Amino acid sequence: MKKVAAQVAGMVFLVSLLASLGSPALAADCKFSSNRAANFTGLVKKVVVNAGAGYLNIRGDAAGGVNAKGRACASSENLLGKIALESRREGDTVYLTMIMGGGDFFSFNRYSSLDLDVTVPKDAQLDITNSSGNVELADVGSSVVVDDSGDLLLKNITGDLTVNDSSGEIRIISVTGNVRVKDTSGGVDIEDVRGNVIIVSDTSGDIAIAKVAGNVQVVDDSSGDITIREVKLDVTIDNDSSGDINVTDVGGKFWVNAARGNILHQRVSGGVRIPAST
Repeated sequence: MKKVAAQVAGMVFLVSLLASLGSPALAADCKFSSNRAANFTGLVKKVVVNAGAGYLNIRGDAAGGVNAKGRACASSENLLGKIALESRREGDTVYLTMIMGGGDFFSFNRYSSLDLDVTVPKDAQLDITNSSGNVELADVGSSVVVDDSGDLLLKNITGDLTVNDSSGEIRIISVTGNVRVKDTSGGVDIEDVRGNVIIVSDTSGDIAIAKVAGNVQVVDDSSGDITIREVKLDVTIDNDSSGDINVTDVGGKFWVNAARGNILHQRVSGGVRIPAST
């Protein structure tokens, strides 16, 4: 048993080590750095961003056009030279793609990242793919965000918002349209949505939803508590495998089809249906 435990501990250490290699956290002093930039004027209706390691900050600007400014950081001049910000325009769509240095990440003390600040037209649609690092969106149009790793702060979205997240915390504030979330790991916090909210799946982490003008539906939640309050229409939870459910101030009905944890509800105007075993 001791031998097995030692092997498991060794595997955990190796996974943690590999995850840290190449991480911007190692680049606190940023040994080598240089700027990257791209600029597009005129009518832009959509912006497509493919981001790598680093912080991504996108904000809407009434002035229009797209202006991207970034700081590339790497452990060597060779890696720094491999970091690029590729950009192009096709009609009214602008594409921004981060090309990272790569290199042998099985070696110690190697890192590369590109922190990027982007301004876009306030009504521009966004299509974001992010592999690593935190993402912040503010004052933009309808957005689709696909994120592998890192926290998300998405606020003041005019239109619909779709999020597919593998790891990291999700914070969503003020969306005029519908919100659709699929999350593997990390908490989900949603507040002030004028459309509907649907959580397609949430594997791990708590869910908190508040101030929704439409319906709220949680299709499948594997682990973590669910807290929902101030919903104008219906709240439906199709399946909750683990964790408690606490719902308050619902203008419509509250239905739970399957759940294993405790269910609490207060001030529900419509009908209530919860599993008989709860």
